[in-house]
Amino acid sequence: MNSKSDARSLARETIIESLELARSGELERARLALDALSSNPTLLEAAELGPATMIGLPRKLHSAYLKLAKIAKDPVRIAGLQAMLAPPTDLLADLFAFDGDQRRKMTRLGGEKTPLVLHQIWLGTLPVPPATKAWRRHCETHGMEYRLWREADLAAAGFDEHPSFHAMLKQGDYPGAVDVARYMILEKIGGIYLDCDWYPARDDLSFGDYLPLLGISVLAEDIPRKTSTGSLLLANSFIAAPAGHPVFSRIVDTIPSVMERLPKAPAWWSTGPLIFSLACRGTSVCVVEAGFVAASLPRQAPFETVEMARRSASDRDGGLLIAWKSW
Repeated sequence: MNSKSDARSLARETIIESLELARSGELERARLALDALSSNPTLLEAAELGPATMIGLPRKLHSAYLKLAKIAKDPVRIAGLQAMLAPPTDLLADLFAFDGDQRRKMTRLGGEKTPLVLHQIWLGTLPVPPATKAWRRHCETHGMEYRLWREADLAAAGFDEHPSFHAMLKQGDYPGAVDVARYMILEKIGGIYLDCDWYPARDDLSFGDYLPLLGISVLAEDIPRKTSTGSLLLANSFIAAPAGHPVFSRIVDTIPSVMERLPKAPAWWSTGPLIFSLACRGTSVCVVEAGFVAASLPRQAPFETVEMARRSASDRDGGLLIAWKSW
């Protein structure tokens, strides 16, 4: 092998060819190709396929095995590979350990009310999604404050001084920058944070009709992941919390260390649900009812589909959120 570039090309071509074989029905040849790659540590080290997962595979190779299992429709392998698609359990555990005084403070904050302000963040040059206007109207109807944060708003509040946020914004990594910004906003102001790919399913009901709005409230992800705190993975796309909660200050403070330990990791490891779950599992949180999400729509589904989902949610007294990426 002449260079790291050659190693990367060979490894990536092997993965692509393996999945093409699987899709054509040659599952055994596909598996053997991935096995050959996984048994060549010299090539893997040079190929830079991402940080190691819990089973010691580079993340992109682990993901390739998972895709192969999905093509083969093997539910046991799918479940196992999904659960283990996370960094080794001891890699980040020390960063999210709270002492007794901190735990007791978080318990007291578990009884604090969530401020009635809804935060959304939109960075970059793409048009602001229509969901933001819908949520602004929703807040006006239900006596809530609405705040849409853009780059200038975050800079005015001093949030752009965080080194990880600043670096991500400079690189155009808007999802990662939004991850960091939401934690800073909730730590300083509190309230409800909501990603821009949620649309309101109901006009007659709001957040207080679905959850107590005390302490931290979260959504659970559908897929469990093995971590140092168990297998429950919490989404960071919806978070309700009082201001000043140590969960968010800990995340904000440790993100640079996480990124040092997990270079070139996916956002859901380094800034998203993984570290959010590790921090939240240091205290007690309210996991919102499963029916809170009324519908999940295909990306760029026409607005007529959104309107149908809203009518359905109202007719059956369903949840408040519709998952819909309009862009």
